Amino acid sequence: MTRRARIATALLRLIAVAVTGWALWWRADCAFVYGTCSLRNLAAYFTIESAILFGLVALVSTAFLLRTGPEPAWLTGVRSVVAAYVVVSGGVFAVLMGLAGFTGSEFLVPMSSRILHFVLPAFALVDLLVAPGSPALTRRLRVTVALSALVFPLGWTIFTSIRGALTDWYPYFFISPIAAGGVGAVVGYCCGLAVLLVAVVLAVDALRGTSPAARPRP
Repeated sequence: MTRRARIATALLRLIAVAVTGWALWWRADCAFVYGTCSLRNLAAYFTIESAILFGLVALVSTAFLLRTGPEPAWLTGVRSVVAAYVVVSGGVFAVLMGLAGFTGSEFLVPMSSRILHFVLPAFALVDLLVAPGSPALTRRLRVTVALSALVFPLGWTIFTSIRGALTDWYPYFFISPIAAGGVGAVVGYCCGLAVLLVAVVLAVDALRGTSPAARPRP
């Protein structure tokens, strides 16, 4: 890939980071379901945290992109994990909208929420599939990456459950024992999301492995 293409990709990533930062700053849809917009509660949403992770990883990957040579395999793995985070966040948001009776009304939510739940996942996937200099992961590394993707969500779940028990507030119904229908239901939801997350990581990397960006070059 030419240096011009690398620079163009780097600029697109920086624009994406800037737009994500704007969406994080202006997001007000914390009142969409729970009627609260406190800073501490807003920061508890997995969508917010995954968007922040995307911004940080995008900045690091941009720095590597402007260098010569391929992107480190560990960084490609991290990008795959973060892309899976934002994709799952957007998918869960769409499902929650459907359960709340807002099917077909995605564009009635605030612009900041549309960016974080729909635009950001799309960009993260496209950037991962077509970005120059990204190596294909080995089978062993692919499995390691998929399992390591569970570390952050597990920590988030434990922290959110403890905080929710102390404050009686949860960012999502499926993490609340009362709203979900008991501790067993919470565990079931979390296990289901864990399986979904691992599947998305593997699927994303499988797609990326067949993309031109990951094909070996002479």
